[in-house]
Amino acid sequence: MKYRATLLLILLVLLPLLLLGWLGYRLQQNEQQLVGLQLQKLVEQQLESVDQQLQRHFQQLETLLQRQGMDLYRRADPDYPADALRTFIKRSAQVQQLFVLDQSDQRQFPPRNEPLSREEQRLVERLQPLWQSPGLLRPKDADPQTVSPPPAAASDSPAAKRSGDYFVSGQLAQRAPAELVDNLSDYVSEADADAAEPQAPAASLAKAEPRRNARAAEQAEAAPGMSVESEADTTASGWIAWYVDARLIHIYWWRDPQGRTLGFVLNDARLLSDLINRLPDAGAGRDALGDAQIQLLDSQANTLYRWGDYQENGAPLRSLGLSHPLGSWSLEYHAPALQGGGPPAWLTLTLPLVLLGLGLVGLGYLFYREHRREVQLAAQRVNFVNQVSHELKTPLTNVRLYAEMLEQRLDGDDDPSVGRYLGVISNESQRLSRLIDNVLSLSRLQRRQLTLSLECQDPDQQIARILETFAPLLKQRLIEPEFAPGIGQRLRYDPALLEQILNNLLSNCEKYAPDSGALRIASWLEGTRLCVSVQDQGPGIAASERARVFEPFYRCSNRLTDGITGTGIGLGLARDLARAHGGDLVLLASEKGTHFEIRLETQA
Repeated sequence: MKYRATLLLILLVLLPLLLLGWLGYRLQQNEQQLVGLQLQKLVEQQLESVDQQLQRHFQQLETLLQRQGMDLYRRADPDYPADALRTFIKRSAQVQQLFVLDQSDQRQFPPRNEPLSREEQRLVERLQPLWQSPGLLRPKDADPQTVSPPPAAASDSPAAKRSGDYFVSGQLAQRAPAELVDNLSDYVSEADADAAEPQAPAASLAKAEPRRNARAAEQAEAAPGMSVESEADTTASGWIAWYVDARLIHIYWWRDPQGRTLGFVLNDARLLSDLINRLPDAGAGRDALGDAQIQLLDSQANTLYRWGDYQENGAPLRSLGLSHPLGSWSLEYHAPALQGGGPPAWLTLTLPLVLLGLGLVGLGYLFYREHRREVQLAAQRVNFVNQVSHELKTPLTNVRLYAEMLEQRLDGDDDPSVGRYLGVISNESQRLSRLIDNVLSLSRLQRRQLTLSLECQDPDQQIARILETFAPLLKQRLIEPEFAPGIGQRLRYDPALLEQILNNLLSNCEKYAPDSGALRIASWLEGTRLCVSVQDQGPGIAASERARVFEPFYRCSNRLTDGITGTGIGLGLARDLARAHGGDLVLLASEKGTHFEIRLETQA
C-alpha cells in the first residue's frame, strides 16, 4: 500500500509534466514552422524584387533599342546602308553586333556580296542556325506587308524619353554618356551631305529632327492608304536568348514597317555591368540583408555578382530562376538556417517545465506526508483494536467457559428463566468471540502474518460440532440445518480456519435469512480438496451485488439488511482465508437463496 501511494504520486507529477512538455514542444515546432514560412516568403519576395529590377532594365533597354531601330529605319533609302550600320555598331555601347534580314528572312546585313570583317564573319557563323529558323523572328499576329509606318515624332515618345533619362542618369551615365544620349543622327554614310559637318550629339539631335520629320512626311505621301498608328502597335519585337558554344547571347529583334528584321546582339560585358549597377553595392547590401547574401548566377552556375555579409558556401536556402530573357540565370539566397527569432528553447520550454515540476513535486511531497500521517494514524488505530481484541479475548473465553459450567450445574432447575439467561450469555459470548476472531484474522492478513496450523481431523465431525453450536440461534430464527456428510476420513488441514469460514457463513444466514426453513450443508472430497457447500432458502443476493459482496466493508443495502448490525468484513475475510489455504470461496448461482461453496487444499 505504501509503495502504491508513492507510485501514484510520482505518476501524478510526471504525467502533467510529460503532457505539458509534449504540448509545449508541438506549439514551439508549429511556431517555428510558421516563422520559417514567413521568412521564406520574405526571402522569395526579396528575390522577386531583384528580378523585377533586372526586368525593368530590359524594358528600358528595349525602349532605347526600338528608338535606335526606328532612327536606322528612317535613314534606310531604300535599304539599310552597310556603312551606317557599321558606324552604329562601332559607336553603340549596348550593341556588339547587328544583323538585318529582308522581308523573306534572307540576310541583308552583314552583306552577302562584300568582304566581311572577322567579327561579321564570326557573327554569320554563330547566328546562321537562328536565321534558318525564321519563325523565331516573325511576329505571330501581324503581317509585315500591312503594317503602317510609325509617326514622325515617335523617337520623342514618353517611353523613349524615360529610357533615355534612365541611361543618362546615375552610374550608367558615368560610363559612356556620349553614346547613350546619341540619337543616331550621325549614323549615316560619309556621302550624306547633312552629316558632313562634325557636331556635338545634342546639336546633331536638333539638326536631325527636321530631316526625320521631312522623311516621315515623304513616306506618308508615298503610302496614302496606310493609317498612322503608334509605334507599339505597328512594330513587332522580342528577345531571344541564343546559346552558341555553351555561351549565352542576348538578341533583341525588331521588325520595321517594311517587314525587315533588325537584330541587336547585345554586348555581354556592358549588359552585365548595367545589370550589376542595378543591384545593391556591398555597403547597401550589408545594410539590407544583414547576415545573408544574394548571388547572381549565369547559365553555367558561375557567380556573376554577390552582395551581403554571409560568406559561407553551401546549399542556398532559396533559389529563383529569372524571367525572360535571363531565364537561364538564377538568384540564390544564402543565409544561416531559417529559425524563429524568439527566445531560446530552454527558456521558453524547459525553464517553465522545471518550475512546474518543482511545484508539483512540492505538492506531491505535502500530499505524501499527509497520506503517510493518515496511514500511521490508521495503523495505530488498527494496533489499538488488535490489542483491545487480544485483551478482550481472554476474559471473553472465561465468561463463555463459566457460563457453560453454570448451565451444566443448574441443569434440571425448575426455573426456566435461569436456563434462558445462561443461553443468552453463552450465545452472545460466542458471537463476540467470532467478531474478535474476524478482527484479528483481518489484521494478520493485512500484515501478511497469517500462518496455517495444519492438523489431522475428520472434517465431518468438526462441521457437526459447529452446527451444534449454532443450533440454538438457528432455531430461534426458524432455520433448520440439514447436514449431509460425505468425507468420513481424517484429513490434514487447518480446522481453525475452516471453523472461522463456516462461522461467518452461518452467522450471515442467521442474520439475513430468518424464517427461511432448511439450511443445507454438504461436504465431499475432490482429489486433495476439501469441499463444503452452504445453501439457504432466504431472499438471496441480487445479481448486481454478487460481484461486490466480497469487497471489504461492503454491505448490500435492502429491506432485510437495513437495521441489522454488521462490519461488512465477514465474506471478504472468509474468501481471503480460503485462498490462504490454497482454495477459494465462491458464490454459486441458485434459483432461491444463497449458495456458497468452500474449497480448501489439504495435504497428505
